Amino acid sequence: MGLRQLESPVSPEEEAIHHGHTSSSPLAAGEDAPFRWDHVRVKLKKEIVSLGMPSVSPIEKVGKYINPKEWNALISDPDTVVIDVRNDYEIRIGKFKGAVDPSTSAFREFPSWVDDQYQPDPTQNQLECDNPSANMTQTEGPKLPPRVAMYCTGGIRCEKASSLLLSRGFKEVYHLEGGILKYLEDIPKEKSLWEGECFVFDKRVSVDHGLVQGTFKLCYGCKQPVSDADMEAPEWEYGVSCPYCYSSKSEEEKERARARQRQFEAFGVIGGPDKGRRPVRKVEDNEKTESPNSTVEISVAE
Repeated sequence: MGLRQLESPVSPEEEAIHHGHTSSSPLAAGEDAPFRWDHVRVKLKKEIVSLGMPSVSPIEKVGKYINPKEWNALISDPDTVVIDVRNDYEIRIGKFKGAVDPSTSAFREFPSWVDDQYQPDPTQNQLECDNPSANMTQTEGPKLPPRVAMYCTGGIRCEKASSLLLSRGFKEVYHLEGGILKYLEDIPKEKSLWEGECFVFDKRVSVDHGLVQGTFKLCYGCKQPVSDADMEAPEWEYGVSCPYCYSSKSEEEKERARARQRQFEAFGVIGGPDKGRRPVRKVEDNEKTESPNSTVEISVAE
């Protein structure tokens, strides 16, 4: 079916943790592992990453893949517009030198950003028809760049983004094969044009060159990456809020988050030992002696 296989190396120690061969991983992946095999769920999805446009199909048309070794030369060309198709919180902690930040909070916003940036304004075209003597340079609208190079974390979002641009009339569309992760794996730091760290959607939070774990932590209030400096800010409260979500959360939401954090600190799981199920009632010894012939009902977790 034309699927591309991507592999990333792991050390023997990391592999042992994943497969439950260490004391810290009694069932499957331990707390030190970035992925939890015992938490894996397989679902059939219409879209891996949702663009909200079923008509956009990378199977029908897609941009040209550029491997990491050729990437530097492409994005260093002054005629190339480099676009980061990730979310704003991902770009905040790292991006390629000179890349355009669309400032989108979700991938679904990318098509609107493209239309606003590069497609002619229909109202301006109408003004041109009404007033033929109008300045033509003011009515043409934004021009399409001669060449576009896009990238994302692993390359999946670029599949759809490049297909979208081609459908919008872009001619030369390229995207980084294997994404940032493959680039950081293959390109030495001294030859790299990457600046900062790369956000990843697992317990590592961020990675640097060589895919070593980065320095960022995660705000469990909004799932955004936070630095050591962010955690020194007055808006930071572990498990509740950070400088990026503090003002957007109501006091009720913060209090719920505090209650959730207290449960986790007390029991190691959210919801306490019963995880939201009906608690099991313990039978005291004196109950048994007082009513020897009675039947004791113990509720079972539903």
